[in-house]
Amino acid sequence: MTHARAISVSALLLLPGLAFARPQPEPPAHAQGMSPQAQVVLGGARETKLDLWRGWPGGDKIMVLVGFQDGSDALFLVDTGAATSVIQKDVAEKLGITADSGDGGYIQGLSGQVPWVRGTIPEIHLGDFKLRGVDVAIGLPGLPESIGALPLAGILGNNVWSNFVMTVDYPADLLTLSLDGHAPRNAPTMDWSQNSARTTLQLRTEGRVNAAGEWGAADGKLVHTQADVDLDVDTGAGGLLLVGPRGEPFRGFSTVGEEPVAGLGAELDKIPDARLLSVTHRVPVQRIKVGGQTLSVDVSARWICADGPCDQHPGLTGLAGYEVLSHHRVIFDFPHNRFWMGASKGPPRNFDALAAGLARERQLHAGDPEHAKVLATLEWATGDAAGALQTLADALKVKPKDPELTVMVARAHGISGDFAAELTTLGELDPADLADQGAWLDYIDGLVLDGRAELALSLAQRASETAPPVPDHTEEYLVALSDAQLATGQIDAAAASIDAANHTSARGGSAHLIRLARIAAASKDRYGVIVAMRNLLTIIPLQGLPIWLYALSAEAADVPTFMQDVDSAMKRLHPDQLPFDFLGAGWMAVGDTDRARAALKTGYTRDCADLVGPDRDNCDAWYWALGKERLDEAEQKSEAAMKALPGNSAYADTGAVVALARGDLALARERALRAARLDPSDPYLLWQVSRLAAM
Repeated sequence: MTHARAISVSALLLLPGLAFARPQPEPPAHAQGMSPQAQVVLGGARETKLDLWRGWPGGDKIMVLVGFQDGSDALFLVDTGAATSVIQKDVAEKLGITADSGDGGYIQGLSGQVPWVRGTIPEIHLGDFKLRGVDVAIGLPGLPESIGALPLAGILGNNVWSNFVMTVDYPADLLTLSLDGHAPRNAPTMDWSQNSARTTLQLRTEGRVNAAGEWGAADGKLVHTQADVDLDVDTGAGGLLLVGPRGEPFRGFSTVGEEPVAGLGAELDKIPDARLLSVTHRVPVQRIKVGGQTLSVDVSARWICADGPCDQHPGLTGLAGYEVLSHHRVIFDFPHNRFWMGASKGPPRNFDALAAGLARERQLHAGDPEHAKVLATLEWATGDAAGALQTLADALKVKPKDPELTVMVARAHGISGDFAAELTTLGELDPADLADQGAWLDYIDGLVLDGRAELALSLAQRASETAPPVPDHTEEYLVALSDAQLATGQIDAAAASIDAANHTSARGGSAHLIRLARIAAASKDRYGVIVAMRNLLTIIPLQGLPIWLYALSAEAADVPTFMQDVDSAMKRLHPDQLPFDFLGAGWMAVGDTDRARAALKTGYTRDCADLVGPDRDNCDAWYWALGKERLDEAEQKSEAAMKALPGNSAYADTGAVVALARGDLALARERALRAARLDPSDPYLLWQVSRLAAM
């Protein structure tokens, strides 16, 4: 992901991992994770309508509000790719739901088998409907606590939805459940015998190819192919996924590259970088035909297991997720085994889920310290910074020095620009509490950035020597110690500490290569910087930053090797996923102006075109600054973005790059320092501070 796109809110779940494939092997259904349908309690209603909640406007994960017998309610993900519903462990405990004594077994997802234990919710309410005896998997690993600013209580799968004709109208932000409805007569068959909503869609792809067989030539001949593909229609997935032989008809239209393939159950910070990427094919899909209707789409389908066996995804043929569904009204007719997709009944609307969530929290839980985290998060998300700080302050009066609340207060101070208050607040907690909250490194680097490097070193040394031996904390202590040692001129010690941190990291030796490059730069070891960035570029070519850092350290004799390294890395990626901003910056740094401008032009069109507001201003400023063009306009755009969201570290970093391009080194240093203080543990932002300070 490029710097320009990273500032926009994107899917919180990396890839379509909430779509459970058919569980395996084939013991009794209980061990497979295949739950029976819940029992609908009939009343007067035959249909009910529910708002679709999203964690941010236009978000690709949709949720509904679910009520319980005790009068409480919570948000659950709508996931037609899930055989079994899921509930967070803490939510189950609050509702008094206990795990069955038997072994729940495993659920198969994109990241492999995920263990689960079974429980039963006595009753849930979905609008005017009540359902009894809803089986759930309790505390499934990898389930996020929230989507955007909204807390996620769990997932509702097909053991719930299969009771209804379910209509999801994405443009209208509306979900309708019916006992009497049905899909149109021309709707294709939907097979959910394996508890997934599987149907046949006809996919069409096209492209231009010239006489030499080169794709993408503007004057080439337009060719196309189409084929019927069995796919699980999955409201919990992000895009279009093809598995194994299902993608074969489109092989000639596909590109080959490396990208992450991970889903539910994947703890990304514990996956070695060398294993993060998998070889996939990508297929552009422009049209989908379903039930006699031809729908226009613009989707890049991911095709996995294209060149070998697919034993890790048994039973999965493919997924059709949000990118396919998002502009349509979709009907899952479970009682009649039909699926349909077509135009929205409208009118189009954007249900303001954040405002609704904030109103609910204030009405139901105002003053409750147990809900302060959720309430304050929603207040921040809706622009009420003062209200968020007051909520947290009130909660801390009841729960003094609560680590989670204290760190939230500290970060709120930092986002508002009061860095002194942030550090004072963090200093109230001991190292173990800060490490539990992932804030120890922020604290130590924050002290360094505040000019208190000696204090940072003293605290970091003491924590490393005396803190309880908690494995998850060791790496953070060592990285913090290394940063403090570097700030106080102990370069060899800093290198030894970061080497020790790498040895403890689940990600492998590549975990801290940018920090290793900073240490090399501090010792004037230019080739040390280059070696670290070459390694990082080799391990994760999707990360464009090492291209730029490599280029900035390269001298004339290094340029041919730089070009070869970059070209080799980029050939491993799909053409539409290249980090064009950093490619352009890197080529500009080594003097290849024509190639740089071509990359920046392509990246600008891809990354900035669909953005609005501050995101668009920042994207414009970022690309113009890297290309050293329209710099006065870039400054205006950057200023506007930083004014709109002064707590955004990426905006401040763009401001630093703009100022440097305009020749204002003092302003560049000021903005880079602000960016780093907003996100003090980010090694790239620390590198920017030290790089500009050395100029």
